[in-house]
Amino acid sequence: MKISVRRRLAPFVLAASLLAGVQLTFPDSAQASWNDIMEGWERYSNLPEEVNRLHESYQQTQEQLKQAQENLKSYQEQNTQLLEQNRKLTETVTELTRLQQRREAALHRNKIIFWTSLALLIGYFVLIRLMRYMMKRKSDRL
Repeated sequence: MKISVRRRLAPFVLAASLLAGVQLTFPDSAQASWNDIMEGWERYSNLPEEVNRLHESYQQTQEQLKQAQENLKSYQEQNTQLLEQNRKLTETVTELTRLQQRREAALHRNKIIFWTSLALLIGYFVLIRLMRYMMKRKSDRL
């Protein structure tokens, strides 16, 4: 366990000693490069946080995608149910329309029968009166 920690720290210790030597040799340029190294080190040390943030964002996106897929499945099921209801309603409306047409046809037929019967009855009475009148007229001539 200690060996692996030493192996991990060895490059950092080497880099730090090289930087210290460069700073002693070239004080002005060493300061600028030291600032660059520190900025690089800060960016490098912030990488795990960024990776974690990206990972969390990825997890959230996956959850949103899963939820969207569940919603899509739910909507598809609702759509199927609504299509079935629509088909049943269409059948019901068609049947009701057919029944209404039958009622209207029966009503029309009944009206025709009524008016025809009334016309025949009136015609019968008129014909009988006409026949009586003609018979009376013939009997008066004789």
